[in-house]
Amino acid sequence: MVTKNQGMLPKTPYKKGAIIYSVNSPSDSVYLVHTGSVQLETKNGMVLGELSTGELFGEVGLITSELRTVTVRAKTDCIVIKIGEKIFQEKMQQADPVCTAIIRGLALRINDANNLAEQHWKELALYKSLER
Repeated sequence: MVTKNQGMLPKTPYKKGAIIYSVNSPSDSVYLVHTGSVQLETKNGMVLGELSTGELFGEVGLITSELRTVTVRAKTDCIVIKIGEKIFQEKMQQADPVCTAIIRGLALRINDANNLAEQHWKELALYKSLER
């Protein structure tokens, strides 16, 4: 069900390298890559992945009710559509409760996996610095 305000979601252009949001910023919306691509980075700069046209990001913070755990940067010039928390929550409430539980579990696992990957990345950087 599309409400009157959902018809025209804001499209925001970003230049390559621009930060869309940073670690620890409020989780108040989800984003859809309309054109181009973005990359997700940990607080220490480890690249976790790249998303392109048609892919969503920013959902984990809304699902877990936590601050942003990654920085999202425009990998190319891109246009991103911002989907507000209200619309996102409406869609989640319309979903089957089992699906909602699965999505929440996956979001929590993504956070855990990202934290573990960053920990290993920092350890690897330490070991590499000892090789000099």
